[in-house]
Amino acid sequence: MRQISITPEVIRNSKLQDAAACIREVLENAEDDTRILFENADYDLKTGYAYQDTFFISNNDSGVKSAAFYVTNKKNIIIDGCGSRMHGIGRILPFYISGCENVVIQNFEIDYKRPFASQGKILETSPDSVTLKIDRSEFPYVVRNGTIRFTGENYDSSYVLGMLEFEEKEKRPAADVFDYGVDAGLCAREVQEGIVELAYPFSRQPSAGNILTIKHEKRLVPAIVIDRCEKVLVEDVWIKHAGTMGIVAQLSRDITVNRVGIYPDPCSQRVFSVNADALHFVNCGGTITVQDGRFESMFDDVINVHGNYLRVDKVLDERHIVVEVPHFQQEGFFPVRKGNRITVCDQMSMLKQGQAAVKEFRAINKKYGELELEEPYPFQQGKSCCIDPSDWYPEVVFRRNRCGRNRARGLILTSERKMVIEDNEIDSEGSCIKVNSDMKNWFESGAISQLVIRNNRLMRHNQVNWGKAVIDVDPGMCRLEEDRAFHGEIIIENNDFFLKNTPLFWGYSLRKLILRNNRICLEQGAVSSEASDYVLTHHVGSVRTEGNIFCERRETGGGNEKT
Repeated sequence: MRQISITPEVIRNSKLQDAAACIREVLENAEDDTRILFENADYDLKTGYAYQDTFFISNNDSGVKSAAFYVTNKKNIIIDGCGSRMHGIGRILPFYISGCENVVIQNFEIDYKRPFASQGKILETSPDSVTLKIDRSEFPYVVRNGTIRFTGENYDSSYVLGMLEFEEKEKRPAADVFDYGVDAGLCAREVQEGIVELAYPFSRQPSAGNILTIKHEKRLVPAIVIDRCEKVLVEDVWIKHAGTMGIVAQLSRDITVNRVGIYPDPCSQRVFSVNADALHFVNCGGTITVQDGRFESMFDDVINVHGNYLRVDKVLDERHIVVEVPHFQQEGFFPVRKGNRITVCDQMSMLKQGQAAVKEFRAINKKYGELELEEPYPFQQGKSCCIDPSDWYPEVVFRRNRCGRNRARGLILTSERKMVIEDNEIDSEGSCIKVNSDMKNWFESGAISQLVIRNNRLMRHNQVNWGKAVIDVDPGMCRLEEDRAFHGEIIIENNDFFLKNTPLFWGYSLRKLILRNNRICLEQGAVSSEASDYVLTHHVGSVRTEGNIFCERRETGGGNEKT
């Protein structure tokens, strides 16, 4: 295997004396079977001379982006940071891996000198304003014409997506909070240097002493994107911050995420890590393996695994249909190829109606495409339906991970292949594990076949938001069928549950639920061994509970038990 070294000296002696430009030149000239080694150092990744293109990344905002590591159509490439620290400056996408096979990304730290969110300590509150103390050196800003603008090197934003209250010491959202949505500018007044009053009609007044985070960026730049690749390994990487997800993969097979950390630097003031999910896998195949990681303090879920439905916009004839990308953050991403199988689903019930094979696909624009089928299919005129690219679902193994302290849920899992969640500690705000799918909002697909949840410690912090139970099954169809379930089988065994005011399980449209040999600790209220007190279901084919042990959790950690 050939070896190429990149050092600060190499960058200083390069034509443009710019890290992103130097990396771009090395990658463009690198042949297959190459190892690229970085000297352990700090590298600034700037947008100025970086590779630029229009990118369509599912569940993100599409558009022109600048990428520092743009790796395309390569085989057997290892990119080894040797502990190097990559500092994003401005809206730079650190890694974009496309059309590659057998790629390794290892031994990096990724952060941004100016994060895409800011925070301040809450000094005073009222129903329509909050006064914050903001460290201007870490979260630079200006107040101009009655509006706060967030600034930094190659960065300026007066747009605010939303705000969220955090606990300073725990670096997690405050108990039972809701989002404060903005989606506009924020009116502000600078009381004195570093003290800012923000005007906002709070539905629930924040608490003085907590931290108010302000996310002032749309979904523009993830840290690592894996697009149409096979056999990718990301290991020993610490992502301290990113503009959206930490790692997002689409239409890729056999991805391993090993010993990856996505959490804020304990030495910094930040209470947040990445601006969206830690990990996101869309229409992937093969096996997704995530193990020995730490994922905390994100502004969204720990991991989301799903496919994307395409809505049938027009039936031209029995072999030709026009399909629509329903959600704006999936535009330009068509998860269908020639030779793929698709499943036709009724939009109201979300249930499968039949299958077909794709002969040809042609994108009309970023929202619509035309499918030609191998054989005629009897579409019903006037009946709304979606297609599900059924070849693109992975097996999932998620083990020995420590995760939580994040906004929203823990694991969101919708894949038609077997999924195993084992030996993890999940301490999320909302549901630790959520199984959904829908055809009315995000149009995320995946009717699970078998989900095994075993040997985990599961607890949730927020009792009123982001899910009805510790494990939540909520497929979200508009019409339930009495004799047909959307999801398959869930086995929940040998876990430790810590319950407060929400049930252990809530769900519907499931064929089979098995709950056995779990230890269930109740933090308040009477100890109960009645299934109806902690497992709430409807439209579930069969529910089996056995060997579960109940205890009342006390401050000392002990408790009375009964089966």
